[in-house]
Amino acid sequence: MKIKISELERLIQSHPELKKGCIVDTNIVFAFSFPLDTFNEWAEEVVSTLHKLNIPIYTNLNVRSEFIDLNRRVMIPEGLVDFYDEIDGSFDEGTVIAKLKSLKTRKRKAEDEGRTFKLSDSEIKQYSELLNRIPWVDGESNWTLFCRDYFAPYIDDVWERAVKRMKINFLGTREIESKEFFEKHPSWENMVKIVGLSGLGSSDAMIVNLFQESKIPLMITADVAVKNMLLEFMTSENFVLAP
Repeated sequence: MKIKISELERLIQSHPELKKGCIVDTNIVFAFSFPLDTFNEWAEEVVSTLHKLNIPIYTNLNVRSEFIDLNRRVMIPEGLVDFYDEIDGSFDEGTVIAKLKSLKTRKRKAEDEGRTFKLSDSEIKQYSELLNRIPWVDGESNWTLFCRDYFAPYIDDVWERAVKRMKINFLGTREIESKEFFEKHPSWENMVKIVGLSGLGSSDAMIVNLFQESKIPLMITADVAVKNMLLEFMTSENFVLAP
């Protein structure tokens, strides 16, 4: 059943099992942590309500890994634009300047349209190669210097801050083996079945499988594909909260 955040407090009266907690996916953690995300205000309202109602928030290590990678794809273009603004003709490399100028234009356009601007893995590699065409400084590549000054300081503690602010708890091997939160062990085979039935990526399928095999009745997601998969295949005793 799909529910709204405004309905949660009332639903607890008829479904007290909701107090057991909820599972959140990467999109919710990112939206809550990134003020420019489309769903930031919604995610903040959701987390605030969960805290007010003392509903524990759970996730797993797959979400942590995906969250770090998502931040990498957002923070690197932000850093590259800052780098472009600060070099301002300090070296003569026309191709690099033109590419960074184009990146700044793309990023501004995305922001004007209310979209979170991200680079793909292949694009990040292209910018790495581009910066390394510039002569190295004191034995270090310019990509290494860029990462050290414009990227690393911002991603170093991004997960720890999200965990602290959201009060995230982990569901790992101990909880699975003890059967405290699980009916049965999430499996590789079931994850692959979810991929086959829905077309979801493996990371999303893993968090869906985690939810399906757990005793936790509520899943919170801002991903349309994940929401649709859950609404089609989850049992009537489970709930999904989505924008």
